[in-house]
Amino acid sequence: MKRAGLWAASVVSAAAASAEAQAPAGRIMLGTGSTIVQTLSTPTAERESVHLVRLAADSGLHFEWRLEEVHDDGDTLRQEFRYFEARKDVASAHRLRGYHDAKAPEAHPGYTMHALSRATYLRMLEGRADSFQIMSVDMPPGSEMLRSFGMGGSRSTPVRWRGTIAPAGRGTVPFSVLLDGRRVALPTIHLRADLTARQGRWQPEFWVLADSAYPLILKWVGAFREPGNVLQTTRIDRRAPDVASLERELSSACRVELPGIYFAFNSAHIAPGSERAIAGIADILARNPDWTATLEGHTDSIGSATANKALSERRVAAVRATLVERHGVNAARLKVAGLGAARPREPNATIEGRARNRRVELVRDCAGGKAGG
Repeated sequence: MKRAGLWAASVVSAAAASAEAQAPAGRIMLGTGSTIVQTLSTPTAERESVHLVRLAADSGLHFEWRLEEVHDDGDTLRQEFRYFEARKDVASAHRLRGYHDAKAPEAHPGYTMHALSRATYLRMLEGRADSFQIMSVDMPPGSEMLRSFGMGGSRSTPVRWRGTIAPAGRGTVPFSVLLDGRRVALPTIHLRADLTARQGRWQPEFWVLADSAYPLILKWVGAFREPGNVLQTTRIDRRAPDVASLERELSSACRVELPGIYFAFNSAHIAPGSERAIAGIADILARNPDWTATLEGHTDSIGSATANKALSERRVAAVRATLVERHGVNAARLKVAGLGAARPREPNATIEGRARNRRVELVRDCAGGKAGG
């Protein structure tokens, strides 16, 4: 299916149509400006990456990922990755590219990037194994940072893992994702790969969106050949935030969570893809010149309370500065408050819960104490 800059496919087998009829909310259409937010959870840390659909074209999806990582010693890594997932590869490829290299070409013919191919997906629905490959990298000692992102460094060696992928169970499994700022359960199929290379054997597991148009990989256990790694899609924003809905909520409840604002790992740097959400806040304030408000920053519970509070303060200060300097909002109308992990929206025990707790809220100064809730 192609229309108005949205990209997906329309070929659906009888088996896929039956599965999707039971869960019509499973289809995800990604257009220009959509974002896929992934959290890589390792035994020692959690890192979030924002993959922006720079262009959704008839030929495929052009992605952009700008990485910024601040280390404890103050060093900052900045890299920009651009890569292309071709429509023809989403139709039929049996190979997944499991890492990105800033120096590599944007296109990698024969590979998918974020999804399985429809051909593989339909075979999974039939309950049969299929041939499968993952292009990964073999990291040398001392490359922990690069390994955590599964990307190529100057000393890394590409490795092609070959084998099969097959269903790990029957039917669909509900999977929790923030879709356009709302918590939803999407139907997935659970798969297990059995791969070998000169380095040995690798058996990663996948949870894939039950959608023959674009079988998006939502969870990857054992990512980058590290047993404790889980790469999980925690947010998908297909469009700009619904400004009218946010405005109504602010008017009635005096508080609203702001979807679509992203930050670099351990940083107050506002990530690309946040522009639409911040512009929406500016529009709301412009239409309501008598409103004053507070930007509240919230984090998950990983790390110390002091560090989380300081990080949340820096992040909302960055949003305020963007609104004032780029959008002309009167600085006197906006206060900031960093609350760290003190007010979680969901349990911090899960990857998706922690992702939800990393957020920005806008609280209107209302009579009657509503804003303090």
